[in-house]
Formats: sequence, C-alpha cells, structure tokens
Amino acid sequence: MARALGPTAAQGHLAGDRGLYPPVRRIGVAMIVRLALLTAAVWAGWSATPPAATPSAATLDRATLRPVFSEEFDRAPDFQDAQKNPRGRWKTNYWFGVQATRAEKGWEPRTLTPNGELQYYGDPHAGMSAFEWTPGVLTIAARPNPYRADPATNHLPYLSGLITTERSFHFTYGYVEARVAFPSAKGIWPAFWLLPVPAMKQGRPQQPPPTEIDVFESIGQPGRLYFTCFPDLPHQQKKADSMAWNSGADLSRFHTYGMMVTPKELVWYFDDRVVRRVPNKDYHRPMYLLLNLAIGGNWPGAPAADQTWPVRMRIDRVRGYRLAEK
Repeated sequence: MARALGPTAAQGHLAGDRGLYPPVRRIGVAMIVRLALLTAAVWAGWSATPPAATPSAATLDRATLRPVFSEEFDRAPDFQDAQKNPRGRWKTNYWFGVQATRAEKGWEPRTLTPNGELQYYGDPHAGMSAFEWTPGVLTIAARPNPYRADPATNHLPYLSGLITTERSFHFTYGYVEARVAFPSAKGIWPAFWLLPVPAMKQGRPQQPPPTEIDVFESIGQPGRLYFTCFPDLPHQQKKADSMAWNSGADLSRFHTYGMMVTPKELVWYFDDRVVRRVPNKDYHRPMYLLLNLAIGGNWPGAPAADQTWPVRMRIDRVRGYRLAEK
C-alpha cells in the first residue's frame, strides 16, 4: 500500500499465531526504524510521481490463465483467529508486532503508525468488526471508532478493516485480481497490494526483503489511481517506482484491478486493459494479497470535517491464477 511494511508469516494454513512471531521487544525498534526509512522513501517517490499515462491497447488474455484461488464471497467471510479459527482464509491484521488483540500492544499490527494513519483495523472475533457481508459482496465500512475508549484500539479515531491471504494463498508468478468499488473523498485511502512471504528459520519467520507491489491505491482524487512497486534496495534509499493515472472512471462503481507477475515483467491492469509495465528485477519469491481501507495519513491527509460516515469499500471477488504452460 505504498507503505512498505515488513510482511508476513508462513506459507499456507498454519496452526495459529502462538509461537510463530518474535516478541515485539525483539523486533520493535528495528521495525520502527525500517518503517520510518521506508516511509521517507515513499514520500520521495510520491513527490516525484510522473504525469498520468495512457493505457496501451493491450488487453488481458484470459485463455492463458488457470485458476488457483477464488473468493466470491457467496458465503460469510472466513476470518482467521489464532485460537477460534486458526485455519481461516482471511487474516485481519499485519504480520509484524504483537498478534493477540488484547495483548499490551496488540493494536500495533492493526494500523500503520509511521504513515500517520488514523484507523484501527477491527478484529471480528473480538466484537470490533468493520465488515458487512451480503451474499456476493464483502464490504469494509469505515467510521468513527465506536470502541475508541477501549485501550485495545489505542484510542485511534476511526474503525476500519483489512483482509490478507497471509495464511491461505500466495504466488510467485501468475495473475491476481480483485473487483472493487470505493468512494473518492479526502483522507480515504483504499488499496490492493502484495507483500513477500518471509522464509522460516527454526520455526520463526525471517524479515523478508523490503519489496512491495501496490496493485492500486487511491487517496480521494476522483478517477485517479496510483500503481507502485518498491525495489529491493538497501534501506530503500531510492524512491519508490510509482505512476499516477487518471482513469476517467467512476471508481465508486465496480472495476477489476489486476496484477501480472512473470519472471521478466510486472504488468498492471484496469478492467483487463494494460495500464503499466515495468521489468521484473526484484519480485521472484512468493507474495500474498492485502486489501484494506485506511483513513487519514501523511499522504492523503485527514478526512474532511463534514465527511459522511460510514464510507464503504466493496469487494465483489478476489482471484488468483497461474500462467498456462506454453
């Protein structure tokens, strides 16, 4: 999400969070420093965002795709919980930091403080859900935090939602997409992005390289989207590789956002049209998917005082494909 945080735990379904993550006292300082460096790099990249580009005439050839992951939300979402549902499909917090919601710093993996974000990503299993579900659509409904007095939320002013396939799906090369609709308003920051799966050593996840692909981001500018990737560079000292694009579309209606990763290139798609291509120099390890609705932050700014709540990011489907062998 152009926020380049250090990603997640193990591949596939695991038995739960307990014992998998380093205690926060062992990783907190290093992680904070790394996130601060990455945030600075992100700002450098955004400040140098090139002019909007025109998509090419190329379109997605679906005949070359073989399905390996599909979520149509026809059934109630299967949210992961270390104790109550360790094999759940969708995790609702980030990999880093303390995982238990009621732990002393359990809020840390449910927001991104270095970005100045204002939301707490609620835990459905703890009775603090920002999710709404009707057959066929999962909605993240962000609003002023009704649980702000609860220390578990670190008193953050907004409640919102995050889903990840950290425990259920990852891919190295292939195509992934999500059909999503969201509002365009000041301080509203929806995103669909990819992070690398860390290697395991003696049963513990190791810090993965600082690579990240943002399939899309929006910061409230009507029709405008951002497509970004973060190269694997020491301390991210080079700006993020970002492109802004004016879609000319109503983003509050459903559109399909796709990402093709091959050994040679990265290709971004909007409604099956190619909108960006770059050489693949750094993305040769498994990645997993994240979709979220952030509120506020250093980049988009705070929501307007007269913002009507809730604001809703609707997710119609999420799919993953491998490429057919030629």
